[in-house]
Amino acid sequence: MSTDVSVQDQSIFDQAIAEVRGGSANWALFGHWDNNPNVLYHISSGTGGAEELAQQVDKAQYQYAIVRVEETIDVSTTVKFAYITWQGPDFPFTKRGKFGVVHGSINKLFSPYHVSLEYENADDITTANIMTKIAEASGTKSKVLEASEGKLRPERGFTSNTGHKSGPSGGSTPSKGGSVSAVGKLGSSFTGVAKGGAGVKFGGNVEETIKDVRSDTTETNWCVLGYEDGNVKNPIVILGVGNGGVDEFKELFKEDQIVYVLFRVTDMVDEIATVKFVYIQWVGEGVKPMSKAKISTHKGDIEKIFYPTHVNIFATTANEVSSRAIMDKVMSASGSKSYVK
Repeated sequence: MSTDVSVQDQSIFDQAIAEVRGGSANWALFGHWDNNPNVLYHISSGTGGAEELAQQVDKAQYQYAIVRVEETIDVSTTVKFAYITWQGPDFPFTKRGKFGVVHGSINKLFSPYHVSLEYENADDITTANIMTKIAEASGTKSKVLEASEGKLRPERGFTSNTGHKSGPSGGSTPSKGGSVSAVGKLGSSFTGVAKGGAGVKFGGNVEETIKDVRSDTTETNWCVLGYEDGNVKNPIVILGVGNGGVDEFKELFKEDQIVYVLFRVTDMVDEIATVKFVYIQWVGEGVKPMSKAKISTHKGDIEKIFYPTHVNIFATTANEVSSRAIMDKVMSASGSKSYVK
């Protein structure tokens, strides 16, 4: 039996997918034309979300759907796509094998997507369930919560219209010749207390600078924090900010220093710019053992002030921090490396 799948009307199929991608619809449902496992057709679309889709599935059919979900976090909007395989509970068991062998070909028709789901109960097709599965697939449900001791909400990718161009690995290409601003002034400060550890002081401009990196309205895409005068007993201050990317902030990495970086990148998924945040801890190979021990008590506070991030990177050598290495980790964590091509 053939494992290839064709579409009954390609133009209608493509239009339905494009409407979901573009946002004029947030779900589209497809099925097998005349119960032929090798031919698909578009059944219906809508704007009422997963709950509306759940009302359209047929208990006696094998069907497929693409669903667009969004979540607003701070000033950014999350956009993710879920591919759903519906296995109707009344679909004859004896026919399931014949329809199952074409799944590989059908998957390709719905790429790219961030998560692949299977349902047999219509009550399970909800926006909340889809968002939970997306968080699990992207790693944000476990990794981000672990960084904040499980007390804060999970975070996803963000859609942004910042004009960043996609790089060779699918990630952003930071603008060249970006400006750098060295800061390093303490000003007013606040203190965080790590669980079971010593208090950490932060310069008064730290929170505002981090917000600047996260904002969709500025060109800033990184900031570097470090200890004042390079002494881990001193407050943490801003060492620099800029919009030129990896090569720019790596200039602040010193062999005998410890610094912390928040880096904003974009990943193009089906022409949608998805913003991700990367947290980097740099501990130079020349840092003294006592200093390394000291900063272990700062971990909770530092990760909290950088929260939320999608990827955490610990580096001791410069070759561990490159645009390609960072984007590989981002795409692996988000699931786009395996699901989105």
